[in-house]
Amino acid sequence: MTKSKHEEIHEATERLYAADAQLKSAIARQGDQIAEDQGYKGMYGMDAVYRYLIDKYHWLPDQVRRLSTDDINMLLCDYPKKKKS
Repeated sequence: MTKSKHEEIHEATERLYAADAQLKSAIARQGDQIAEDQGYKGMYGMDAVYRYLIDKYHWLPDQVRRLSTDDINMLLCDYPKKKKS
């Protein structure tokens, strides 16, 4: 049985949302490392990422929060990754 065009679009949309969620989760984990590296006390995850971008680029919080997940990923691509021991 073949899928309808509507079902194919729905499945593709679900895959897109799942990929975006995985990327955002990875960025949030990187935010934990950023918080530690930058000395952001009581801050972790996406809040630490937002703070880092505010500090680095001198943007306003609302500007940073409006960035897409892909944009944030691109901006963090040069952030040094912690080496595993």
